[in-house]
Amino acid sequence: MFNSALLNSILLTRFSLKSIADTMKMVSAYRRKQQGLFIISSVLVLLSIAAFTLTSVTVAVSDFQAVQEALGVTQKRYLDTKKEMRNISSQLRTQPHNTVALGNTSIAHTIVSSVYHGSEAQTVKAFDITLHHAKSNTKVKQRFLRYPSLIKIPTTLQATTPDTHLTQWLFNRSASALVPTYFPLSVVASSCTDLDEATMHWINGDCELNKNDVDHSSSVNPMLLIIKNGHLTVLGGTSFYGVIILLSDDGIAYSATVKHGASINGALTSSHTITVQNDGALTYSPHVLRTLQQAPKLAKIIAVPGSWHAQF
Repeated sequence: MFNSALLNSILLTRFSLKSIADTMKMVSAYRRKQQGLFIISSVLVLLSIAAFTLTSVTVAVSDFQAVQEALGVTQKRYLDTKKEMRNISSQLRTQPHNTVALGNTSIAHTIVSSVYHGSEAQTVKAFDITLHHAKSNTKVKQRFLRYPSLIKIPTTLQATTPDTHLTQWLFNRSASALVPTYFPLSVVASSCTDLDEATMHWINGDCELNKNDVDHSSSVNPMLLIIKNGHLTVLGGTSFYGVIILLSDDGIAYSATVKHGASINGALTSSHTITVQNDGALTYSPHVLRTLQQAPKLAKIIAVPGSWHAQF
């Protein structure tokens, strides 16, 4: 009896322990399964986040590229418009605004011209230019002023007496600051032999003029001739129309000789004392001087500061 009860107790205990062990194994397996599901879920979430991030980055990069391309196109059209503004303004220096030729057919333009007169009756023109690029909303405006490089004409006194402030009066430049590049389309040479057909010549050194050198000079096509550090000789049979200016910065006393049968119509001037030997004709001519002042090839053009406006 005792042995039977003890045996049953032992068997029951072993069964209970086995049940507990089996239960623990089941719990452990369930936990591992749950952990596996959690890990898989976490990986899926991370993959989803990565996919979303990649998609967002791809869209952002695509949008950025589109914006960059749009900005690039806008910038190019803006630069094209600026280039066309320079093209038009350079043409306006020498020709009427209604004859301007466009270099870019995608750009439309309007030019409004206004005429003013200075204190010395010199003509000053203002040009309000508006450009619009047909393929974009790019629109620019700017004002330019065209004025003569010969700001004032020589006076009758300056045509007979040296004036140390001559260049300041004529060009608003001191003699030391006056250089050939101040004048548009200036021709620089070391002599007056076979002068090209030009409105302005700058000669460094002696100048001897004969009729062939200035055969293109006339009352309707006068010349501006500047001689620096040199003597002037006008040979017989030579007719010069315009202004001759003798400049010196080396302290040497230079001379101007007009031979018999030669003539200067306009003005002969100097910034320093010179020796004048006139056996021909020196005729002061305001008409010739005004014609020279208004010569298109002597005109200068500048942009008015603060007049640039751009719209995109």
